[in-house]
Amino acid sequence: MVEVADALAALRLGPGATWSEVRASYRSLLRANHPDLTDEPGAADRTARLTAAYAVLQKATGNGRRALPPPGAAGQVRAPRPGQAPRPPATARRTAPPAAGETGATGAVVGRREPPEVFRRLRSAAGAVGNLSGVDPESLTLQILVEVPGAAPAQLLAEVSRRGEDTAIAFTLESLTAAPGPPIEAVVKRLLAAL
Repeated sequence: MVEVADALAALRLGPGATWSEVRASYRSLLRANHPDLTDEPGAADRTARLTAAYAVLQKATGNGRRALPPPGAAGQVRAPRPGQAPRPPATARRTAPPAAGETGATGAVVGRREPPEVFRRLRSAAGAVGNLSGVDPESLTLQILVEVPGAAPAQLLAEVSRRGEDTAIAFTLESLTAAPGPPIEAVVKRLLAAL
């Protein structure tokens, strides 16, 4: 199994990294690898691995409120190995490879509004697609549990960031079971319409 050290390595950081360095590296790598921003093959898989590594570090540090555990510490949060899809919560572990459309990533540019304003509006609009399950105002990140009839429940991660003079939102969606979740494009379209 992969540990916190491997999550740091996925973000190109070492064991002494600060939370500010973790956030900066994650955002930089996400912009360089997001499938909406590059045509390189495997961009969606790389984005999913980066998001999973970041989630491991968020959990291990309480969203940056405490230092990272030392390498090899017991009880560390596990991250996926390079090339392996991120794992859903322990109650919904996969027994087969991910189904087509199970995970996805997309993004949207929402104009020249300030990121904190977009984050507040996104938080208010979350109910249009599901139940808000996580809020991190410091990193401008939201998690929304999405339940759509005919599709497996899924977790939508939305991160608001500055892109040049504009504000952008990067979205990733992962099914919480072995069955495919709803199409990310439909979920994001509905959420953006509620902004």
